[in-house]
Amino acid sequence: MKRKHIITISGKPGSGKSSTADKVAELLSYTRYSSGDFVRKYVRKHSMTLADFNARAASDHSLDEAIDEELRKLRDENDIVIDSRLGFYWIPESFKVYLELDMEVATVRIYKDAMSNANRRVGAGSATSLADAAKQVQSRLNAEARRFKRLYGVDPYKSTNFDLVINTARHSPQTVALTVFDHYKKWLKTETWRQVHSEVPMGYSFRDE
Repeated sequence: MKRKHIITISGKPGSGKSSTADKVAELLSYTRYSSGDFVRKYVRKHSMTLADFNARAASDHSLDEAIDEELRKLRDENDIVIDSRLGFYWIPESFKVYLELDMEVATVRIYKDAMSNANRRVGAGSATSLADAAKQVQSRLNAEARRFKRLYGVDPYKSTNFDLVINTARHSPQTVALTVFDHYKKWLKTETWRQVHSEVPMGYSFRDE
């Protein structure tokens, strides 16, 4: 069976989807896409916050449809990495990666990133403390899970939907990317794949490539 050269990366907020997609794309010399970038461009264009987008999307399906259409267009591409909650759903033949992370750790990462990254601040809402950020992150998680369940009948945070599940708490960004790289190379050569869980960092040797 010839597999598609497409990796979709999903996971909880703060789990490292964007940085992982960047590093994996660099390792493979693939083109990187992100539904988060699509959304941030949309909210900037319409002078919205991510909270506004999610609130409106709860009743206005056209917002999700605009983002989903961009993802569906990528199905015929090759040599790409996609950072997207629903990438695994729209491109089921891709190598599907899920990044898991405890929400307390995720909240700290999101808050620190928002304070240092102006682009990320678009999605940070008005959080001025970790407590505020925690409430906003949990609210976002719940809203997205409800919306995608209602629209598509799918839970974007159900790990059984994926080929590789990585708990990023004990990984560095580099070892997460290398873990994806390593298992993706094996997946390309394997007819039947069983889901893999990674809890601790693992290295990768280029000697066999």
